[in-house]
Amino acid sequence: MSTDLLLEALRRSISDDLVPVRPLPPAWIRTLQAAAVAAIGLALVVFVFKLSPRPDMEQLPMWLSWGCTALQLGIGVLLLGMALREAVPGQGVPIGTVALGVGTAVLIQILVGIATWMHSTGMPLEKGHGLSAGITCTTHDIAMALPALLVTVWLVFRALPLRPSIAGLLGGAGAAVTADAVTHILCPMSDLRHVLVWHTGALIGLMLVGWLAGKLWERNRFGQG
Repeated sequence: MSTDLLLEALRRSISDDLVPVRPLPPAWIRTLQAAAVAAIGLALVVFVFKLSPRPDMEQLPMWLSWGCTALQLGIGVLLLGMALREAVPGQGVPIGTVALGVGTAVLIQILVGIATWMHSTGMPLEKGHGLSAGITCTTHDIAMALPALLVTVWLVFRALPLRPSIAGLLGGAGAAVTADAVTHILCPMSDLRHVLVWHTGALIGLMLVGWLAGKLWERNRFGQG
């Protein structure tokens, strides 16, 4: 077969493969979509589990209660937006910014837990009930974070992420810190061990879930063994 025939066959193959595609919405619109799902998910979990504010809410200063909640919500939405930008080739987030964003989310969560413990005279951790209380709180954390994580991962994989594991990590961090923003004003436990083991543990675990989802998607997409 001549070179001309090969080129013509290649052109025909490419032409037959062309189909109309829907343009990808801008990152800020997809971020709003993810944030809306996160808000609905948070509200549903609070309603289904009939959760109420912590009993020592009035003892906490405003900057620590609602102020830190607003701060964590802002960080969470920002991380979700970074994940959705990472999904578009040419708009990827520098790795230093990724580390800064994820590190800030973890650090803020820990600092909020420490500050709440210092100001709180809430419910102490009863001996022999630490495991059940921890599992309950972790279940709430995961339930509140899951809607935002799922929709973010879905939006990421509908695009063309060159570093899907990074996008998944950012999505997991964003969903987790958004959930913790609400958990922090609901969980009645004042024991710092409970916060660091179960709530910080849930945050890190959800980040790893997002990272792993990206790794699996990448392996499946490129057929790696």
